[in-house]
Amino acid sequence: MIGHKDLEDKIALVTGASRGIGKAISIALARAGATVLLSARTVEKLKRVKAEIEKGGGTAEVLPMDLSKTGDILSLFKDIKDKFGRLDILINNAAIGIFGDMVDLTAENFDKTFEVNVKSIFTASKQALK
Repeated sequence: MIGHKDLEDKIALVTGASRGIGKAISIALARAGATVLLSARTVEKLKRVKAEIEKGGGTAEVLPMDLSKTGDILSLFKDIKDKFGRLDILINNAAIGIFGDMVDLTAENFDKTFEVNVKSIFTASKQALK
């Protein structure tokens, strides 16, 4: 278990940070001392997570991104490098689910699911390793 301030001076990016597991991971990383970069599509929800982290004495930044767009991912990592110089922790948490009968699934819905749930993890991980 991570102790208090074990991650001090670390920069952590969490995708899907606006709710659920991503929000909980973000709060835990901040409590452990990391600067948490909060990413998701919904800016208002990210701002609420940031406020919660800051209320608890942590540090967070809001970096909205649409993981279905490779250009957004590349731009985000450029911004992280420019502003922070590095990234220590990447949590690929974001995912989408389009549910229903396969016969009704459109190619567009399949492509978007693949972009977010598979390709974005590859792209973000590759950028983080750089």
